Amino acid sequence: MKLILILAVAAGLVCGCTAFEEGPKYTNPATPIQWTLPTQSEARTAPCPSTELAAVQVGWDQVTRGLTLGGEKVVLPNGFSARILPSGRLEILAPDGSVVARDGDTLSLGGADYMHVCRVQGVVY
Repeated sequence: MKLILILAVAAGLVCGCTAFEEGPKYTNPATPIQWTLPTQSEARTAPCPSTELAAVQVGWDQVTRGLTLGGEKVVLPNGFSARILPSGRLEILAPDGSVVARDGDTLSLGGADYMHVCRVQGVVY
């Protein structure tokens, strides 16, 4: 009886620990897959302000697929995208498909503010 009680308590502890895990855990893709970034809905028509914003570091958690950009809520110009590589790394792509940053890199940004970025790595979009 004592053994059954101990096993029941142990099972409850195991179930209780896994009940608080957050979100799904992902494995690396077999081929690169597209990943959506927050981007502006339309192409910019006004001139880009000369304001330099503080650079942000691209943080990527490949297990939970969580992206951080220096703790700021950054909205990149229209046409930017990202992809997850088979290695699990993330690449941020400009509208022409060129890689502007990878996870761990620092992004130089400019614009009115982080919600209205119009310059990435020195290039106006």
